[in-house]
Amino acid sequence: MHSFKKTILFISASLLLTSNSIAKPNLPPPIADVVKMEKMAGAAGPFTVKDNFPKDYLLIPKSLPFLVGLSLYNPNSSDLELSQKQIDALLNIKKTVMPKMAKIALKVKKLELDIVSELALKHNSVKAEVFYDKVDEIAKLRTELTKAHLNCIVKVKALLTDEQYETLLDYGVVNMF
Repeated sequence: MHSFKKTILFISASLLLTSNSIAKPNLPPPIADVVKMEKMAGAAGPFTVKDNFPKDYLLIPKSLPFLVGLSLYNPNSSDLELSQKQIDALLNIKKTVMPKMAKIALKVKKLELDIVSELALKHNSVKAEVFYDKVDEIAKLRTELTKAHLNCIVKVKALLTDEQYETLLDYGVVNMF
Protein backbone atom coordinates (compact mmCIF):
# COMPACT_ATOMS: atom_id res chain seq x y z
CA MET A 1 0.00 0.00 0.00
CA HIS A 2 2.90 2.32 0.72
CA SER A 3 4.09 2.10 -2.91
CA PHE A 4 0.54 2.88 -4.05
CA LYS A 5 0.65 6.19 -2.11
CA LYS A 6 4.06 6.96 -3.61
CA THR A 7 2.71 6.26 -7.09
CA ILE A 8 -0.28 8.54 -6.51
CA LEU A 9 2.02 11.23 -5.11
CA PHE A 10 4.35 10.86 -8.11
CA ILE A 11 1.45 11.08 -10.58
CA SER A 12 0.00 14.12 -8.80
CA ALA A 13 3.36 15.89 -8.78
CA SER A 14 3.87 15.05 -12.46
CA LEU A 15 0.46 16.44 -13.35
CA LEU A 16 1.14 19.59 -11.39
CA LEU A 17 4.46 20.15 -13.12
CA THR A 18 2.98 19.33 -16.51
CA SER A 19 0.08 21.73 -16.06
CA ASN A 20 2.52 24.50 -15.12
CA SER A 21 4.52 23.89 -18.28
CA ILE A 22 1.48 24.06 -20.58
CA ALA A 23 1.91 27.08 -22.78
CA LYS A 24 -0.46 30.00 -22.73
CA PRO A 25 -0.95 32.83 -25.19
CA ASN A 26 1.04 36.01 -24.58
CA LEU A 27 -2.24 37.92 -24.66
CA PRO A 28 -5.85 36.80 -24.45
CA PRO A 29 -7.61 36.50 -27.81
CA PRO A 30 -8.70 39.93 -29.04
CA ILE A 31 -12.42 39.13 -29.12
CA ALA A 32 -13.41 42.80 -29.39
CA ASP A 33 -11.08 43.25 -32.38
CA VAL A 34 -12.53 40.17 -34.08
CA VAL A 35 -16.09 41.39 -33.52
CA LYS A 36 -15.14 44.85 -34.81
CA MET A 37 -13.52 43.36 -37.92
CA GLU A 38 -16.54 41.12 -38.59
CA LYS A 39 -18.87 44.08 -38.20
CA MET A 40 -16.71 46.18 -40.53
CA ALA A 41 -16.64 43.40 -43.13
CA GLY A 42 -20.39 43.03 -43.15
CA ALA A 43 -22.24 40.05 -44.53
CA ALA A 44 -20.48 37.50 -46.69
CA GLY A 45 -21.16 37.57 -50.41
CA PRO A 46 -24.07 35.57 -51.81
CA PHE A 47 -21.84 32.65 -52.85
CA THR A 48 -19.73 32.57 -49.69
CA VAL A 49 -20.54 30.71 -46.51
CA LYS A 50 -18.03 32.52 -44.29
CA ASP A 51 -15.92 35.54 -45.09
CA ASN A 52 -12.45 35.29 -43.54
CA PHE A 53 -11.88 39.03 -43.55
CA PRO A 54 -9.40 40.46 -44.52
CA LYS A 55 -7.40 37.30 -45.29
CA ASP A 56 -9.70 36.16 -48.10
CA TYR A 57 -8.92 39.36 -49.97
CA LEU A 58 -5.17 38.84 -50.21
CA LEU A 59 -3.65 37.87 -53.52
CA ILE A 60 -2.20 34.87 -51.65
CA PRO A 61 -5.01 34.07 -49.19
CA LYS A 62 -4.09 30.53 -48.13
CA SER A 63 -0.33 30.44 -47.66
CA LEU A 64 0.84 33.57 -45.87
CA PRO A 65 0.84 33.45 -42.06
CA PHE A 66 -0.45 36.20 -39.83
CA LEU A 67 2.64 36.42 -37.63
CA VAL A 68 1.34 39.12 -35.30
CA GLY A 69 -1.55 36.87 -34.32
CA LEU A 70 0.65 33.80 -34.00
CA SER A 71 3.16 35.71 -31.85
CA LEU A 72 0.60 37.22 -29.53
CA TYR A 73 -2.51 35.03 -29.46
CA ASN A 74 -1.49 31.49 -30.42
CA PRO A 75 -2.12 29.18 -27.45
CA ASN A 76 1.61 28.39 -27.38
CA SER A 77 2.88 31.94 -27.87
CA SER A 78 4.15 32.27 -24.31
CA ASP A 79 6.83 29.76 -25.36
CA LEU A 80 8.35 32.61 -27.40
CA GLU A 81 9.23 34.41 -24.16
CA LEU A 82 8.70 37.79 -25.78
CA SER A 83 9.91 40.84 -23.93
CA GLN A 84 7.43 43.59 -23.13
CA LYS A 85 9.22 45.72 -25.71
CA GLN A 86 8.58 43.05 -28.36
CA ILE A 87 4.93 42.71 -27.35
CA ASP A 88 4.49 46.49 -27.52
CA ALA A 89 6.16 46.56 -30.96
CA LEU A 90 3.89 43.76 -32.21
CA LEU A 91 0.82 45.58 -30.91
CA ASN A 92 2.02 48.74 -32.65
CA ILE A 93 2.44 46.86 -35.93
CA LYS A 94 -1.07 45.47 -35.51
CA LYS A 95 -2.45 48.92 -34.71
CA THR A 96 -0.88 50.53 -37.79
CA VAL A 97 -1.13 47.72 -40.35
CA MET A 98 -4.55 46.18 -39.70
CA PRO A 99 -6.67 49.30 -40.33
CA LYS A 100 -4.89 49.89 -43.64
CA MET A 101 -5.35 46.25 -44.65
CA ALA A 102 -9.01 46.27 -43.64
CA LYS A 103 -9.63 49.44 -45.65
CA ILE A 104 -8.11 47.92 -48.80
CA ALA A 105 -9.93 44.61 -48.26
CA LEU A 106 -13.23 46.49 -47.95
CA LYS A 107 -12.60 48.14 -51.32
CA VAL A 108 -11.95 44.73 -52.88
CA LYS A 109 -15.06 43.25 -51.33
CA LYS A 110 -17.20 46.16 -52.53
CA LEU A 111 -15.90 45.84 -56.09
CA GLU A 112 -16.50 42.09 -56.07
CA LEU A 113 -20.04 42.52 -54.75
CA ASP A 114 -20.67 45.25 -57.35
CA ILE A 115 -19.74 42.81 -60.11
CA VAL A 116 -21.99 40.10 -58.65
CA SER A 117 -24.85 42.59 -58.32
CA GLU A 118 -24.44 43.87 -61.87
CA LEU A 119 -24.32 40.32 -63.22
CA ALA A 120 -27.55 39.49 -61.42
CA LEU A 121 -29.31 42.63 -62.70
CA LYS A 122 -28.21 42.35 -66.32
CA HIS A 123 -28.71 38.58 -66.63
CA ASN A 124 -28.61 37.90 -70.41
CA SER A 125 -27.60 41.30 -71.74
CA VAL A 126 -24.21 41.56 -70.03
CA LYS A 127 -20.81 41.24 -71.71
CA ALA A 128 -17.73 40.20 -69.74
CA GLU A 129 -15.77 43.20 -71.02
CA VAL A 130 -18.00 45.49 -68.95
CA PHE A 131 -16.30 44.14 -65.81
CA TYR A 132 -12.68 44.21 -66.93
CA ASP A 133 -11.88 47.60 -65.38
CA LYS A 134 -13.25 46.48 -62.02
CA VAL A 135 -11.37 43.19 -62.26
CA ASP A 136 -8.16 45.12 -62.98
CA GLU A 137 -8.84 47.36 -59.96
CA ILE A 138 -9.47 44.29 -57.77
CA ALA A 139 -6.17 42.79 -58.92
CA LYS A 140 -4.36 46.05 -58.16
CA LEU A 141 -5.90 46.31 -54.69
CA ARG A 142 -5.25 42.64 -53.86
CA THR A 143 -1.63 43.15 -54.88
CA GLU A 144 -1.39 46.24 -52.66
CA LEU A 145 -2.98 44.33 -49.77
CA THR A 146 -0.60 41.40 -50.20
CA LYS A 147 2.43 43.69 -50.32
CA ALA A 148 1.29 45.30 -47.05
CA HIS A 149 0.96 41.84 -45.53
CA LEU A 150 4.42 40.83 -46.74
CA ASN A 151 5.85 44.00 -45.17
CA CYS A 152 4.11 43.07 -41.92
CA ILE A 153 5.62 39.57 -42.00
CA VAL A 154 9.10 41.01 -42.54
CA LYS A 155 8.63 43.50 -39.68
CA VAL A 156 7.54 40.77 -37.28
CA LYS A 157 10.40 38.48 -38.29
CA ALA A 158 12.83 41.37 -37.64
CA LEU A 159 11.47 41.72 -34.09
CA LEU A 160 12.05 38.09 -33.19
CA THR A 161 15.31 36.41 -32.31
CA ASP A 162 16.32 33.37 -34.34
CA GLU A 163 15.28 31.14 -31.44
CA GLN A 164 11.88 32.82 -31.15
CA TYR A 165 11.28 32.47 -34.84
CA GLU A 166 12.28 28.79 -34.73
CA THR A 167 9.77 28.32 -31.91
CA LEU A 168 7.12 30.04 -34.04
CA LEU A 169 7.96 27.65 -36.89
CA ASP A 170 7.36 24.75 -34.51
CA TYR A 171 3.71 25.78 -34.32
CA GLY A 172 3.48 24.00 -37.67
CA VAL A 173 1.68 26.87 -39.31
CA VAL A 174 4.59 28.75 -40.84
CA ASN A 175 6.99 25.94 -41.64
CA MET A 176 7.33 27.08 -45.24
CA PHE A 177 9.81 29.85 -44.39
